[in-house]
Amino acid sequence: MNWIPFNCKTHFSLLKAFSKCDKLAQKCKEYGYNACVISDMGSVSGAVNFHQACTKNGIKPILGCDFGSYILIAKNKDGWLDLIKIVSKKGLDALEMAAKKDNLICVTPEVELGYKRLFGKNYFCYNYKKHGVYYVTKDEAESHRVILCAGMKTTLPKIRSLIKKGEEVENKKFFESDDFYLPSPQEITDSKKEIEMLNKIADMCESYEITSKPMLPAFDCPDGYNEDEHLTELCRSGWRKRLISSDKINNEKKKKEYLQRIKKELDVIFKAKLSGYFLIVQDIVNEVKRRGWLAGPGRGSAAGCLVSYLIGITEVDPIQYDLLFERFYNEGRNTEDYVSLPDIDVDVPAEHRDEIIEYIKQKYNPENVSQMVTFGRLQGRAAIKEVLRINDAVSFAEMNEITQNIPNEAEISDQLELMEEKSVIRWTLENESEKLKSWVYMNSSDGSLDGPLADLFEQAMTIEGTNKSQGKHAAGVIIAKEPLKDICPMTLDKNGHSIAAFEMNDLESQGHVKFDILGIDLLSKIMDITNE
Repeated sequence: MNWIPFNCKTHFSLLKAFSKCDKLAQKCKEYGYNACVISDMGSVSGAVNFHQACTKNGIKPILGCDFGSYILIAKNKDGWLDLIKIVSKKGLDALEMAAKKDNLICVTPEVELGYKRLFGKNYFCYNYKKHGVYYVTKDEAESHRVILCAGMKTTLPKIRSLIKKGEEVENKKFFESDDFYLPSPQEITDSKKEIEMLNKIADMCESYEITSKPMLPAFDCPDGYNEDEHLTELCRSGWRKRLISSDKINNEKKKKEYLQRIKKELDVIFKAKLSGYFLIVQDIVNEVKRRGWLAGPGRGSAAGCLVSYLIGITEVDPIQYDLLFERFYNEGRNTEDYVSLPDIDVDVPAEHRDEIIEYIKQKYNPENVSQMVTFGRLQGRAAIKEVLRINDAVSFAEMNEITQNIPNEAEISDQLELMEEKSVIRWTLENESEKLKSWVYMNSSDGSLDGPLADLFEQAMTIEGTNKSQGKHAAGVIIAKEPLKDICPMTLDKNGHSIAAFEMNDLESQGHVKFDILGIDLLSKIMDITNE
């Protein structure tokens, strides 16, 4: 029997906590903890990331959420779905309904008779706040304070001045103590009774999978056709319209080339059960054209798909331009447990994008369609700027001079892929340290940092990649088989519209299928010119 890390917050508790899921799971493994509970504040957006990190490290992932006065924990897969509903609805009715199903555990730091009556045997009283994990190691305490100051829009010197004067300060406990890290077994102060309670909670929670193969909604095919048959028939029609009528297959050799290619592509598509994906995309493109708007001709690797060309998704003949289907979709990436998805961007005039999304909602049920969240992160340049500002370390002019020497992540993406620790700041110090030598430099012998701002650069590298804000994906639209609020946590965008609270990769790992609908200003301008 060992202690269970219970009240673990991650950087998905935006600008409140600092822990990264992979580092948290690795440290649990190092300490010999066999389970860990995530309990971000009012959010489960980090659940997929956390589940994957724990599973990779042999740690039992236990999914929960902190609602302020209590923490709810999913006992099983159904409990996870109930937790999603509660996070999305945030209502007492949803809580009462979930409690009756016996799939959730409720924990409060002090005895609460109302919750005890509601949850019965699934209720526990445990003072989880004394072991709140907001960062993984003790030396990250100062970095956590930087994150808090970013959220509070203040500086560390100001906070410390207020505390010294005895004034009340938000998040004061985090500025006065370094003890909100993951403790080692030797540092645990819980009683034997409390440890037994934590183990009981962990034993009540089942291990379950939260990832899935792609779950496409059913496409409404003509009577008598299934999706494979309908796609085949559309390809036959496109063959006649786009190849025969244009005289592209005017000899047997050319005909054979096109036949081999279309057979190969359809075989791959049928095997991966992706006919519905192509039918949905084609329907969206057709709707854009039906309304008299310009649709993009197809770009990127999608132009390498003959099926897309024949059914009118793209306007580029891949055979004519010697484009490879494998650049677009590689069957070799598929496994028994994982099916990769194609990626076809649908370009529409910018001012009509919302209308097309509304069309999709009406066709597939508004509750089954959603845009998705994105999280703005403190990347290289932003991370060092935030650290310098919050520590009030340099003048505004010096800050700009320093940060302009840090490249944007996109500029060095290829080089970052080769790094074990994907840090823009570290890459800069390793490759272009001369530009920063007045403030900080890296010792070639051991990789340590020196210079007047060495400690702050170390701090900036520590917070790199931390979530700082929530936004909405510029193009991604999820089309599900059932109401998303029942299977995916939802949140609100800045306009108060409900969107999926998982990022793109996490949504796809759960089986949700993303369609990219991009609003393109250039298409709008071309339409304006041609209509004059």
